[in-house]
Amino acid sequence: MKKKAFTLAEVLIVMALIGFLFTLMLPTVVQKQGSTKLIESAQKTQSRIQDAFNMTAQKYNNLPPMDWPSVKSSSNKSDAIMKEIANNLQVMSFCGDSAKGCFSSKEYKTLNGVKTNVITDDMDPITKFLEQDNNTPVYNQDANGWGQDNQSEIQNTDNNLDNQPQNQPNTTQSLYEEANPQYSSTYVTLIDGSSLVLKTGTTRCNGLLPSTDILQRPLCGVIYVDVNGQSIPNMLGVDVFGFYLSNNNILPMGFYGDDFSFNYNCLRETPRAKKTNGLGCTAWALKNKNMEYRKCQAGTRLGWTKATRCEVSK
Repeated sequence: MKKKAFTLAEVLIVMALIGFLFTLMLPTVVQKQGSTKLIESAQKTQSRIQDAFNMTAQKYNNLPPMDWPSVKSSSNKSDAIMKEIANNLQVMSFCGDSAKGCFSSKEYKTLNGVKTNVITDDMDPITKFLEQDNNTPVYNQDANGWGQDNQSEIQNTDNNLDNQPQNQPNTTQSLYEEANPQYSSTYVTLIDGSSLVLKTGTTRCNGLLPSTDILQRPLCGVIYVDVNGQSIPNMLGVDVFGFYLSNNNILPMGFYGDDFSFNYNCLRETPRAKKTNGLGCTAWALKNKNMEYRKCQAGTRLGWTKATRCEVSK
């Protein structure tokens, strides 16, 4: 018995359906592949920065960057640090205190799509300091920046947040007396095509990186990296990642216990625009190797003590 063959019309219909289904799947596939590549680039850049600090610190008996001789004698701390680590970091070009030529001239956006100047602005004021003598935290009540409960702008009921003691004296003035200007930023591009800015806001590594754990990590400055240089999307938490400079350690922002938390600083939807929203995604992306926070809201489905994926497989 002769078998019936498919007609040309039937073949074309099937091919059209397959093509239609592929176009529906393509954005998801492209985003996943793109996210994986960006995360891998961020990991490599973090490792390269860490190696550069380690190798440079070895020359100075592992002293913190602010105590390296050339940095200690310089009024521009970020520039002096960058020049020290440049050879080990494989810097391709210096742009000095201007982002022009190193970072994209197009606007940068937060994870929820709001325009941000975080790349070009000075580092936010440090709100807590370690007193050199007795290692006791000192508070700057006038500052609202690193060390402040950044998520307090949103209704916050998380019991793990650090509560700042009241009526603490403002003793930060003497901590700034060595440097003029007090804040500094230095922009560079690396050989791998990424862009990097180092920002400092203290004359010594005596800022305190607030977290809910018992470790009192010094805060010397912050580092922002655009892993694909001047290429799009120029979005925090996607191709732009944030790190703390803590002595000679490079720590990703938004780690478990960080007061600048993943739940409040990695939001695809937020009731109030924040110029740093998305930088708190850094530790999550590097640890979990995904950008699921682009699909569902951090703190709702996703969280350090919750799921690491938007959809839980059955």
